[in-house]
Amino acid sequence: MKKVFFSLLALLVLPAIAFASGGAQTQSNEIHIGATICSEGAYAAVGVPYGNFYKVFVDYINQAPEYKDLLKGRTIKATIYDDKGDGAAGKTYIEKLINDDKVFALVGILGTWNVVAAKNELETCGIPSVYFGTGSSAQMFEPATGNQRYMMGVQPLYKTEGRLMYLRAVTQFQNVKKIGVIYSTADDGLSLMSGIEAQAALDTRAGKPAIVYQQISSTDAASIGPQVTAVQDCDVIVAAGNQAYFKAIYSAAYANSVARPKPMITTYVNASPTNIPTEAINQGAGVIYAAAWVNYTEKGTESAEAARRQKDYAEYCKIVDQDTKYIPASEKQAYKVNAYAMSSYIALKTFLIGIDRLNTSGKPLTAQNYLEAMESARVPVAISGGVNYAGGSRIGLDALAFIKYQPPASGPAENGTFVDVDPMTSIDELIARMSK
Repeated sequence: MKKVFFSLLALLVLPAIAFASGGAQTQSNEIHIGATICSEGAYAAVGVPYGNFYKVFVDYINQAPEYKDLLKGRTIKATIYDDKGDGAAGKTYIEKLINDDKVFALVGILGTWNVVAAKNELETCGIPSVYFGTGSSAQMFEPATGNQRYMMGVQPLYKTEGRLMYLRAVTQFQNVKKIGVIYSTADDGLSLMSGIEAQAALDTRAGKPAIVYQQISSTDAASIGPQVTAVQDCDVIVAAGNQAYFKAIYSAAYANSVARPKPMITTYVNASPTNIPTEAINQGAGVIYAAAWVNYTEKGTESAEAARRQKDYAEYCKIVDQDTKYIPASEKQAYKVNAYAMSSYIALKTFLIGIDRLNTSGKPLTAQNYLEAMESARVPVAISGGVNYAGGSRIGLDALAFIKYQPPASGPAENGTFVDVDPMTSIDELIARMSK
């Protein structure tokens, strides 16, 4: 059985954390990257492991023999600002990284709050921005043009995931005649809903399922009861909203005897046992399905891609074990299954692919050359699938696994786990499956 975990998320300018291993270097021998990563505030539970491993991995890259050929005598210098989970502060820091610090690339900016607040700056600066720790559609372009192309998201984007939600609903369950979509008024809910709507519009089959859309603006289960009643007769319910909205939707559905047993599909962001509502462990409760984009305990080496993911995860764990500076010894085992820490590993590994491609081509390290290298071929994503930037495509990962929540034998809901239902499957593959 394979376990898959992923949840995925003050204007006073504080001093940045800047570090570069390997001794003093001239600017020409540094590849300067930057990010905004909160270590305080409402999202610190995400930002602390994310930021800690980011720093660990930069040090490792600069020191490990296996990265010597890739760096070719250079070092990675990383400048990180703590935005405390505040978009206004994050925007200020992103402007500082661009205009004052003059970074070569922004790598791993964390949080919807930052991407939305600094959208204009990110779209126009002409600086490579690789990986954003959010699924916000603010980084989506179909296609990107001009300097938008420098925004290279990786993590699944909500609109793309919405398309996959629709396809999963009609391919994983039999005789689906009606789908109920309850979506939040937040960016995540609206984007997921728009993806579902877009994919449904592309479904030209006779007898395709009807969809009932219901918007919610509250995270109180009792107050959204009427919206759940409106979808209680649907065969599948989609909970299109992040943690607090999802919990409210599921609890409200459980309180409705008609809706209670219906299967519910939600976003990968909620695919963590800590996000599962208490009612989900009760007999007769609807099964929770979600997506996953990080696979790290696959059995054997079923494919070259599976073998690649296992190799990535082995490196990640080795780096966690070797660190003596940022990760407390008591937390090392927890870090090995921490989705947020893995995210910064994925961000930096993705960035390094462009560096490696430039080394192979012999071209100098410029923003334009880097962009062309990243767009030249599909980019394999560490511990995951791949992303294609060719032709200005900026829709994030287009293949996700389908998983379901398995309640624990005993104890609270957080003692449960997620197990495989279907492996990583792309939009095109699901469309082909749907037509059979």
